[in-house]
Amino acid sequence: SDFEAAYSYFDNGISFLRKKHWEEYYALSLELFDLAAKCALTNGDTVSLQLLYEQVLTYGRTFEDKLNVMYFSTCALAFSSRLPESIEKGLDILSKLGIELRGDESSMEACVQETKSLLSGYTDNDILNTRRMT
Repeated sequence: SDFEAAYSYFDNGISFLRKKHWEEYYALSLELFDLAAKCALTNGDTVSLQLLYEQVLTYGRTFEDKLNVMYFSTCALAFSSRLPESIEKGLDILSKLGIELRGDESSMEACVQETKSLLSGYTDNDILNTRRMT
């Protein structure tokens, strides 16, 4: 796929970086690792995604710099049918952003029930054939 080719390009770009690239070429390093992680997620390559994630978490300077790979890692958990872990990780991220949803299970349950209620009027085909939002 195109994402496999893109991952290969980003991986090659990473391999060309010098030993102290996080210090000397921080913006380039972050961009390459973010884009490689996005491609790894799309390709279902969770091993590569985890390695990239760990690098960005280790060398990322700010929380915002780490946010993309944290999101990709959270998505990978959900895509791997590890939904409880994905939700927990998502709640941790939101908490660090100042959005506290823990301890308010009744509110979250109400949102889930409202969503179920709204979707109950649609068939699977209706949902699958809905025009994609852009």
